[in-house]
Amino acid sequence: MKINTTVLSRLTLLAAALSLAACGQRTAPVQSALPAPAPLASGGQIATVRIGPDVTEAALRGAMPSAQIIAFQPDSGYALLSVPATLKAAGLSSQGLRALGVNAQGVTLEIDQELEALNDTAAEGTTGGLGATTWAGGATTWAGGATSWAGGSTFLTPRDWASTQEYWTAINLQAAHRLVPELGRGVKVAVIDTGIDLNHPLLRGRIDTVGAWDYVGGDAIPQEELPVSGVRKYGHGTAVSGVVLQVAPNAEILPLRVLNPNGRGQMSRVLQAMDRAVASGARVINLSLGSDTDSAALNTMIGAAIARGVVVVNSSGNSGTEGMVFPAQNLTTGKFTADSGLLGIGSVNLKGLKSSFSTYGVGMSLTAPGEKVITSYPDSRLAYASGTSFAAPAVSGAAALALSTGAASLSPANIAANLRLTATPSPDLLFKGKLGQGVLNVGAFVGRYR
Repeated sequence: MKINTTVLSRLTLLAAALSLAACGQRTAPVQSALPAPAPLASGGQIATVRIGPDVTEAALRGAMPSAQIIAFQPDSGYALLSVPATLKAAGLSSQGLRALGVNAQGVTLEIDQELEALNDTAAEGTTGGLGATTWAGGATTWAGGATSWAGGSTFLTPRDWASTQEYWTAINLQAAHRLVPELGRGVKVAVIDTGIDLNHPLLRGRIDTVGAWDYVGGDAIPQEELPVSGVRKYGHGTAVSGVVLQVAPNAEILPLRVLNPNGRGQMSRVLQAMDRAVASGARVINLSLGSDTDSAALNTMIGAAIARGVVVVNSSGNSGTEGMVFPAQNLTTGKFTADSGLLGIGSVNLKGLKSSFSTYGVGMSLTAPGEKVITSYPDSRLAYASGTSFAAPAVSGAAALALSTGAASLSPANIAANLRLTATPSPDLLFKGKLGQGVLNVGAFVGRYR
């Protein structure tokens, strides 16, 4: 993800408030309300075990002493375990497991595969950096009274201000903000990604530092880090978070770092993060990552999250070919229905035409603009970012807006259905029927709840 940036200029009036530590510095940890997740052994397998509501964690550990627990949800009928690579399915039908009512048919084994932040290389653009202090309102926050995104006055250059307004218009954002003055207040969006710039002036005050966790570093400080070498995904999670907050400025971001600075991480980390997101009260989970391989464990976790009222949003992939990455591809295979609460999001330009890099397919839910989206970037910078990774969080933000209305009809299925029903029909006839129900229309969508 190559995106040109500039450091946010500082107004003299606000210099003290904007004195920031460098992004590489790590802030002091906050005592988490949840227990620290156990580090998992690498190179193993994941076992999905179907269990009854009376099974205890201690009993399961006793039956499988070589296993580490990723997630334990007996009320939802499952446990996810990290087990040695040498373990065979036959070895899981032990006497101890049978005593818990688990047989070989109740266990699924899979490799602890590697996932990655979606390859945005094909989406790279040569754009100028931004000489901006803020988006709107004359202060350095995304929202809050006069400092709302749509507050009017701006420190963006005329060109960048025009670009931002075009983006807002394309998704009908101004109308949405008028309809929902809560702007996402009280709604937590989990961003499971490369971490976040905890010190960014446009993100501070909107981050859940209590529930946050770094599964790469093994601590409560999910700070973005620069890669030593190789593929650079530095800033991916920060940019994703900025898009969420552009759409829902008062939402709270729960950063869960599962990907290293090169944008890679094990499935087991993603599963741990999703389990923590649900336990932390997230109402939306954004997954701007994916895999070419299906996962029974991930499908189990998504289904359980949806059952607990959580919307799961996944970017479709950036190969430019037909067929989305998993888990979104399961909207095509039928493992998840169109209105299940899992959403697969592709990218279009501001005219609604498919981005050259975006995947497509009959199971796609809808699209959102994902080309040169202005958003936050580490080291107190703003950036243009392109990729389906940055289309998905606009939908996550829209879901947060709707949830903040408190409407009685809200549920993951209802949100998924209304996002699709209110989408602006796609003008791209070349990919007719393969770009979902159209382009995100935030104003029309939240109008269903107001």
